[in-house]
Amino acid sequence: MASTFGLLRPRLLRPSVPLRRHAFKWLQCTCSYYTATSEAYPSSATRDSRSSLPQSPAPPHATASAQDLLAHYSQIPTRTVKLSDLTQYGTPPLSQDKLLESGERTRKQLLAGLARRVTQHLSLPFLPATNPSLQSVYKLYSSAFFELVAVPEIKTLEDNDALCSAMSNMVEEHRDNIPILAKGFQETRKYLTETTVTQFLDRAIRDRISLRLMAEQHLSLSAASMPALRPSSSPVKAASSSTDPRVEPSARAPSLPSTSLAPSRVGVLDLSLNLHELVTACADYVTLLCEATYGVAPAYRIEGAPSNATVGSIGSHLEYILTELLKNAFRATVEHHTPEPEEEPGVFRFDDLPHAHLNKEDFPEVVVTIGVVKGLLTIRIRDLGGGVPPENVASIFSYAFTSVKALPDPDADPDSPESDLYGGASGAGYYGGVGGGPQGGESTLKTSMGTLAGLGFGLPLSRIYSGYFGGSLELVTMHGWGTDVYCVIRVV
Repeated sequence: MASTFGLLRPRLLRPSVPLRRHAFKWLQCTCSYYTATSEAYPSSATRDSRSSLPQSPAPPHATASAQDLLAHYSQIPTRTVKLSDLTQYGTPPLSQDKLLESGERTRKQLLAGLARRVTQHLSLPFLPATNPSLQSVYKLYSSAFFELVAVPEIKTLEDNDALCSAMSNMVEEHRDNIPILAKGFQETRKYLTETTVTQFLDRAIRDRISLRLMAEQHLSLSAASMPALRPSSSPVKAASSSTDPRVEPSARAPSLPSTSLAPSRVGVLDLSLNLHELVTACADYVTLLCEATYGVAPAYRIEGAPSNATVGSIGSHLEYILTELLKNAFRATVEHHTPEPEEEPGVFRFDDLPHAHLNKEDFPEVVVTIGVVKGLLTIRIRDLGGGVPPENVASIFSYAFTSVKALPDPDADPDSPESDLYGGASGAGYYGGVGGGPQGGESTLKTSMGTLAGLGFGLPLSRIYSGYFGGSLELVTMHGWGTDVYCVIRVV
């Protein structure tokens, strides 16, 4: 009977050794993940516990747990930096009391902003939160938060030195956050709605601007003030104004000289920013970039305010906006006015390249108009690059349209339509421009100088920068003709 039962009993198949090893590793990683989650963050936060969380050691001077610290600082209200905030301590060099007051205020605001960024990443659904790109940005914010928590209240110059060291690390390590976020949301776009992506990125980018602005402002004030307060010490390193061309300010090759010690500067705020010099520097660089990409570039013309007109503003913000908008205008102009090449099957000649015989005179010029009234700067960039198709006008400022859908899906069939690079303000075969055109993808626009059509964040980022101090960015387009972009920025 026993033998009969043994024959009839279903056999439980023993998994192979490789399969058992794989299952064990998966179980081990899963247990480690949830252990880290439960230890580092409140168990009551149901959505937070679904995200991938690195272990972060508690600061040595605090007995509070990591979740208590994050909960405490994330509840501190944060505020948008105003232009008046940048001048409240006066022109450097500052007195020791004012410098320490600025440092303590900056420390508290940075902790609140970093804690908010960490909790915002925890609000993402589980699968996007475990994406390597999004996880790397989360870890950067988490690391910066706990490094800053270890800095004591700013009461001495030595405390200020520790703060400046932590802020310098943060500014340097967070340079590539925007392209990394773009890559992460592109890879997880199937799990997120467009509204979720837009809301998250809007908050992330505005918080990033605030964090960098506060950190760079105090670093610049310290660099300008410490030689007078402590002459024998080595100077504090001010935040570099040069950033990766994929981030902000975009494409900073031929830039205006800037130093925190210049008499017209209050930290990162330049009180005598020459508009014609800034526009010329940006337009000349975009001209070089366009020529390196296409072999030709349209001419540009500056009109409006006199050549000696100056305003008080943050040059890096204006430079980023101008460079992005000019890249769009130059590219749309060249592609819209370039005739289709005549090709002979199986034969390639240099003369067949679409731009081989074109010169500046073959393209309509891009016109930059500058208007300045008290407290308000208006810049209009006009191109005759074909305009934006009507069906795409509503989407030109959408991250999902310009970036999330623009990058190729790594899992897609290379021959499928989904693998094409599309999107951007033009939405007509390339992304990043404000005109329409039939040519090219991002891969055809890469040069040794950078990428003419960037990540597709150009217009959304420019609008956020324009509106950060209460300005605006609007686009008026005539399909088949051209586009006007109006940028309004508050200045001092």
